[in-house]
Amino acid sequence: MSNLSVLERLEKAFVTYDQDAMSRTEFVKFLKRSIEALEGVPYSVQMELRKHEYDIEIEGYSEAEGFESNSIAAKNALKVWIQQMKQLYGASNS
Repeated sequence: MSNLSVLERLEKAFVTYDQDAMSRTEFVKFLKRSIEALEGVPYSVQMELRKHEYDIEIEGYSEAEGFESNSIAAKNALKVWIQQMKQLYGASNS
């Protein structure tokens, strides 16, 4: 599976999660599998995605504990990252 395909599947899962049709736990698991599925990408790209995974997961804990959450910012950052990576891998690895 190409990296572009992985990113497109991740984008679809993100939309499902963002619409509350997928739980945070399921989405974080999907993120972890997506990181593992990326091939031949720089380590920094994998770490960027791991940071997004961490941010989404931490926001869930914050919300569950009644603390102020920044989940909208975490979701927006991941959405932008996915778009940037799709442009990068769409142009070079179609």
